[in-house]
Amino acid sequence: MKVGIIGAGIAGLSCAHFLERNGVFSHVYERNHRIGNLFTYGEIVLNLMTRPYDSLEIMNRMGISLQPLSTLKRLVIKSPKNKVEIKGKLGYIFERGQGENSVENQIAKNLTSKIFFNINANYESLMKEYDHVVIATGNSMMAKSITEWENIVSASIKGGIAIGNFEPDTVYVWFDRSYANSGFGYLVPLGPKKASLVLVVTYSLKEEVENMWQEFLSKEKINFSMVETFESELEIGMPRHRSIGKVYLVGNAGGFLDSAFGFGLINSMMSSFYCSFSIVKGYNYEEKVLNLQKKLNNLRKIRERMDTGTNEDIERLIGLMKNPLVKTLVYNTNIDIFSYLPFFMKFGTKKPGKKPGL
Repeated sequence: MKVGIIGAGIAGLSCAHFLERNGVFSHVYERNHRIGNLFTYGEIVLNLMTRPYDSLEIMNRMGISLQPLSTLKRLVIKSPKNKVEIKGKLGYIFERGQGENSVENQIAKNLTSKIFFNINANYESLMKEYDHVVIATGNSMMAKSITEWENIVSASIKGGIAIGNFEPDTVYVWFDRSYANSGFGYLVPLGPKKASLVLVVTYSLKEEVENMWQEFLSKEKINFSMVETFESELEIGMPRHRSIGKVYLVGNAGGFLDSAFGFGLINSMMSSFYCSFSIVKGYNYEEKVLNLQKKLNNLRKIRERMDTGTNEDIERLIGLMKNPLVKTLVYNTNIDIFSYLPFFMKFGTKKPGKKPGL
C-alpha cells in the first residue's frame, strides 16, 4: 500500500507515525526546507480537553511519547476589571517550531518514512502515484478545492519571544475587546528566561494588528524585550467532507482546530490516528471522528458567544470562574465539562447581539 502525505506538521507527521505502527511506510511532502513553523512559540495542552484522561495518557494510548517543557500548574486569566487564578495539574506546555525539542521534531525523530522537502505537492498528482493521499497542510486552501468549506473564525496573530524572568509552570491569558476583539493575548513560558507572547486578534484588517499589539503591551503593562517577532493569519473552519474517495483531510485542513481558543495539537493527532486506521483497516473515517466533531460543535457555541459578547460579558464569566464550586468542577474533577459549557455560557453573557464586522 502506498500513501502520500502533504504537510510535515503535527497532523502529517503523526499520520506517518501511526501508519508505520501498522506496517505502512508513507512519503511525506513538505513545501518548506525543514520541519516546523519558522517561528518558535509555546502551546498548552489542557487536561480539561481530554477528560477523563490525562493529555499525555491520551498520546501514549495512541502510541506517541512526547516530552513537554513543563507541567502547567497555574493559569492566570485577566480581563479589564477582573482576574482569576486556577491551580492544579492543569495540563502541559510544549514547544512548537523548529527547535530540537519542538513537538514536530520529537515526532520526526522516530519516523522511518521519507520526508521530501521543498516540494509543493498537489493531491491530484499524488493520486496518480499513491493508493491514498492525506492532506495535512495546516490550512484550508487545498481542502476548499475538493469540498465545501464553512469559515467559522478568522484571526490575525502577532507575537514573539519575550526575554525576562518567568515561572515555567504558569500561563497568563488576557481578554479585552479593545485590543483583541473576540480574541485574546497569552504568555506561555518556554523556560525560566524566555516565553512566547502572542496576541490573537479576530475579525480585523492585517494593517490594524500592529496598533492593537502596541495597545495590548501598553494596557497590560508588558515591557519585556522582544525577539523573533512574527505575524501570521489563521482561519478555522469546517469542511463538508473529510474523506473524498481515497483523499483524507486531517488536522486544521480537516477542520479539527478548536474555534474557541485555537487548541489543535491533540485533535490533530487524533484525526491522524483515525485516518491511519481508516486507511489500513478500511474503517469509515467520517464515522470515526464523530466524537471529535461533537466537542468541536460545543466549542463552536462558545466561539459564537465570544464573538457577540462584550467586555461586561467577559467580566461576568471570569466572576463565575471564581466561584469555588465552578473551579472545582472545571479543574479538579474528571467530568467532561464540554458537555455543559454551552449551559454555563448562557449564565455568563447577555443575549447575543450582532457579530462584529471585518
